[in-house]
Amino acid sequence: MGAWDRRYERRIERDLEAHKSKGVLESSRDGHIADYAETMPGLDPTRDVRALIPPLGLREYWYPALAARKVGKRPKFWTMLGDELVLFRDQSGEVVALSDVCPHRGASLAEGDCFYQGFVSCPYHGATFNGQGECVAFITEGTASKMVGHLSVRRYPTRTLRGWVFIWMGEGDPAPIEEDVPPELFESDAETMLFSTYTYWQMNWMVAIENHKDPHNTFFVHRNSLLQLRSGSGFRPTPLGPRSRVVNGRSLIGQEEGNARYYADENGQMPYQMYFEAVQGSWPLHRYRRLWTWLFKPFNHRPPRYETPEEWGGGNHLPGYVRSTVGGHGMYTRLAVAVKPNLSRVIYFHTMRRKTRLSRLAERVAWHTYFNWLVNYNFSGQDNGAAAPCRYFTPEHLSSTDSFLVMMRRMVTDKSRDALRRKAREGAAESKPETPAEVSSYLHQREVGMAPETEDGATPAPERVPASILGGEATRSGLR
Repeated sequence: MGAWDRRYERRIERDLEAHKSKGVLESSRDGHIADYAETMPGLDPTRDVRALIPPLGLREYWYPALAARKVGKRPKFWTMLGDELVLFRDQSGEVVALSDVCPHRGASLAEGDCFYQGFVSCPYHGATFNGQGECVAFITEGTASKMVGHLSVRRYPTRTLRGWVFIWMGEGDPAPIEEDVPPELFESDAETMLFSTYTYWQMNWMVAIENHKDPHNTFFVHRNSLLQLRSGSGFRPTPLGPRSRVVNGRSLIGQEEGNARYYADENGQMPYQMYFEAVQGSWPLHRYRRLWTWLFKPFNHRPPRYETPEEWGGGNHLPGYVRSTVGGHGMYTRLAVAVKPNLSRVIYFHTMRRKTRLSRLAERVAWHTYFNWLVNYNFSGQDNGAAAPCRYFTPEHLSSTDSFLVMMRRMVTDKSRDALRRKAREGAAESKPETPAEVSSYLHQREVGMAPETEDGATPAPERVPASILGGEATRSGLR
């Protein structure tokens, strides 16, 4: 602290930067997950469709929790969608999930032990539960305890597929798991190779999947990733978003043909650099990046077609899957599972179909030596750094390139099982009118000659747009 020693001031400034606002608004009551009901705090549901997105994820779905091998002889604590769970193996050896909160005095069951095979005992008074969540013994009260048969803890249905434990997080009866899980996880090891990993992103679950089908994201955020540098695709600016369609009310498929070559010349060639007169500079900044294209050109090839149902093709699938093919390496699947409002567990599945022993061995070597790091951490991990600082509670002015995003949010808020349950409970069958941010996107789409779409593939009807917006609130640069 002084005229020359500025360490004190710099420490304060670093602390301010480290704690700047980001993500979704936190609850005013720390630790009370129930405060996050079904709407996003800080947003007006009449003007922003994001207000209807549950901060802790869609609940009426099956989610992958963790690899089954992580559940051993001791109970395992796990958090999903804000719920605190305990996982252990029942008498048949299957992984089961219960609420971690002991109904007697609120102790953590995960802090207890599985003294008896197939049962978990609370560390406080020895309340012992089976895989159905029923109290079958209360050790500290002996065999005459009246708690037995009158005490139970919530049980979450589970299913183990390809070594992963899936949990039904909903309040209602479980939906068919085939609707919520990629089809290759029901195939055998002989049919499909499966590799998986997971990490954590410091952001809301919805923010973690909103970058998909963004026509600029790959060529800007990921411009220095090794995967992008070696791809040879270069910079592809466009003012057009992908054309999209909803499949079975659960999946949004993006079609990018046409929008990626907006600036192509009469010979169909895209410029490598684009000059921006306002800043008197070009992007990309340096043409030497083309050297990477030349170096890796021999390794770039057209990927083999990966056969999968249309619903599970390239796009987004409820409750939070991102799907796309990776050149020559099969299907890339990423799922964001809400842990806390501003923390997501990001799970990756990579599946491929290889017939010969040599090709299967080559894929295993590739995964463990470089491919896992290359795709999931060097490339995909860059989204964590770019999207985590986003303020999800501030007004948006969406672009024409956000057309896929508009439809995806509507699929979550209108077509998800959670939305349908909410509508049935509230008696609200109709969707809300287009919001200012959505109309902003529609107007920009019209300006670049793109027919706007809603979540059902139709052009927005004027009667669905608030009169205040049609009356001049919309501007070329966005909405006030």
